[in-house]
Amino acid sequence: AIQAVVAGAERHRGDLAVREGVAAALETAAACEDCLIRVAHFATPVVVALARTSDPNMQRRGLAMLRRLCAVGFNKFNMQRSCGVIEDLVPLLSRKDPAQQAVVAECLALLASTENAVYGENARALGEARAMRPLMVLCRSPDPQVHLHATWALACMTVCDRNHVAMRAAYDTLLEVVQRGTPQAQRYAIMAITNLAYTERSREILREKGAEDVMRKCAHLNRSDRMIAELINRNTLVNLKRGGIPPFSIPPPN
Repeated sequence: AIQAVVAGAERHRGDLAVREGVAAALETAAACEDCLIRVAHFATPVVVALARTSDPNMQRRGLAMLRRLCAVGFNKFNMQRSCGVIEDLVPLLSRKDPAQQAVVAECLALLASTENAVYGENARALGEARAMRPLMVLCRSPDPQVHLHATWALACMTVCDRNHVAMRAAYDTLLEVVQRGTPQAQRYAIMAITNLAYTERSREILREKGAEDVMRKCAHLNRSDRMIAELINRNTLVNLKRGGIPPFSIPPPN
């Protein structure tokens, strides 16, 4: 049935009534946990096309479906390997609607927050798709969800050590989030800097930017937050001094 819906969408791309029917059918299928893998396998390009239409309502519906698909572990690698979904999503970070910006950044972070991210495939794809600079802009957003999800996605890029030196333009942004971000975004920025400091050249640049002092001050100001204090004292400062703790996967928000 999903294949038939996809075939109909491809035959009648310009028909608004068919587009509405396709969206409704795929939304119904994506609402079923057992169908999420099949929808991702057969219909990811169609869902992306719905998210890229000029109709704001259809854009939101398409992105909501993509978010559900990206949250399934099995889909994360396959959606990128088969459809290049990361490359399709990155341009959508420039949308003006903060709600859409937040969902796009969340989708990118979910795609990179998968078991295969340990080996850096999707995290590396984020770098290759030039996601860093639009995410840097969104990290400074006054919208708390955009701010959080953009910082999370930027942190996910640090799982792949090949991104580390290439991300040097983002170091100031991450240090700024450590100093002035929301508590949850702070945690992601700290995780990102911990991963970045594993690479010798990145460690040198971060130390030149005063990252150690920023981290000590953050740990002191957040001494009641056990997670932040332990992360900084046991991991971040250790890597900033001498390295040795390899990049780790970035978990989704609680």
